[in-house]
Amino acid sequence: MGTMRVLITTTYWKGCAGGIRSYVEGLVEELKKRDIDVKVAFKEGQDPENYKIKNRNFILTKLLSAFYLLLKFKPNVIHSHGGLYYYLLAGYFYKKLFRCKLIYTFHTEPEKDNKLPVLKRIALQKLLEKCDYVTFVSKKLETTVGDVWGLKFKNTVITYAGIDVRDASEEEIATFNSKFDIKNQYPILLALGLTALKYKADGLKYLIKSLKKIKCVYPNAILLVTREGKYTAELREFAKKEGLEHAVIFTGDVDNPYVPLLLSDIYTHISLGEGLPIALLEAMSMGKPIIATPVGGIPEAIEDGKNGLLVEPDEAKIAEKVICLLRNKEIAEEIGLNAKKTARDRFSWSAAVNNILKLYSKDFHN
Repeated sequence: MGTMRVLITTTYWKGCAGGIRSYVEGLVEELKKRDIDVKVAFKEGQDPENYKIKNRNFILTKLLSAFYLLLKFKPNVIHSHGGLYYYLLAGYFYKKLFRCKLIYTFHTEPEKDNKLPVLKRIALQKLLEKCDYVTFVSKKLETTVGDVWGLKFKNTVITYAGIDVRDASEEEIATFNSKFDIKNQYPILLALGLTALKYKADGLKYLIKSLKKIKCVYPNAILLVTREGKYTAELREFAKKEGLEHAVIFTGDVDNPYVPLLLSDIYTHISLGEGLPIALLEAMSMGKPIIATPVGGIPEAIEDGKNGLLVEPDEAKIAEKVICLLRNKEIAEEIGLNAKKTARDRFSWSAAVNNILKLYSKDFHN
């Protein structure tokens, strides 16, 4: 048996924010540790060691370009993430000629009113039927994608993300504090990456409104919001209208999410839809007390009252949970420790890739 060659395709790669990029980057790093020959074809980002997909206007040129790359790299496995469906079509033709595994992974929950046009739904259904496996980052995501987009699946597998905790240097922390004028504020609440999708931004608005009630008890409370997303400007204006423009700090994209995580007292993931957010898993891995909405795959990671608190999207209830944790530090610490244990036991990249390699390796031939 020769060396396995895996081609990962993704819209987002190095230099981009978001959960898909984090998932794919963690997957690639772990595959390399296993001495697997892995390359990434990506649309957005920068990385001279991998293949940046050029913008092309016509589907035929996209398809031919994708097929040419497959011929060049000669993968045993094509694993596609979040979009780039023409790579699935090119992968199907390549698979028919040269035998390889074709796998597609869904990451993002579709908005409930975002129905697929009939022809697109039929085409995507046919493409997914050609895959050896269709995987999802949470159980709930499989159900939601099927219901909203009217798709049926076979050979499905849940491929949870993994987490590798990164360090944050004293210099990084000092730079962050200086840039955003963080001094002695308490408590510091944190929301990672809730600015890019509407259902996340709508959830964040409940969290912003809850800050008013929290500040009645803790007047120096602040909320850090990371990522420069589609809805950042709208959310800034919302915070301003609520009179909270000085208490809600929009950081834009951050190179190292563990910097704001280290600074935060409570991690708050208030969203109206999710796959299974890597930001949540990162917070768990740091042992942070977590308050989150019970949407998407979040209840698959958070058991209410044990390793986090689940709350409905209601500003009064959110404020009540935050104040409860701040007043009961022993409970907050226990919840954080349990979250850290869950992340270590269930969401390591080593365990995640062991699961994915079973899909890659079955009937593998050089």
